[in-house]
Amino acid sequence: MKLIDLMVNDLIVFDESIRSKKELFEKLGQLLEEEQRVSKAKKVIKDLYRREEETSTGIEDGFGIPHAKSKAVLQPTICFAHTGKITDYVGLDGRNIEWVFAILVPQKTAYIHLEILSKLSRKLMNESFRTQLKNAGSPMEVLEIMSKEESS
Repeated sequence: MKLIDLMVNDLIVFDESIRSKKELFEKLGQLLEEEQRVSKAKKVIKDLYRREEETSTGIEDGFGIPHAKSKAVLQPTICFAHTGKITDYVGLDGRNIEWVFAILVPQKTAYIHLEILSKLSRKLMNESFRTQLKNAGSPMEVLEIMSKEESS
């Protein structure tokens, strides 16, 4: 499975006005419902929060990977968001999160969830990959970076 196959242009967000997890999760939930990737935005938002209660999904260098398995998810999906510095979302290194890959999968697909999380985590260890994403200015650029990364 390629990560790029789980991403679509309309689920890539550039919005510096997003400054909290609440704003981030609500925006992603709304988009996911509009794109018919989920049946109920509110359920997915609740499931993202439930996962965050276990432990923060903030990693390092301003990146976060919120993720959830949910009955409301219709198909495995990855969203990307470049936000303002989120004040209540901090990585392991103490930096506020600004770049987010949200992973959402149907409730009964735990193996897919782990595979996606593992692949994405490995890619985010690459400083060059992170830098390219930080410098991306459009959804198409993000998709091109993902596509290029997976073909190399």
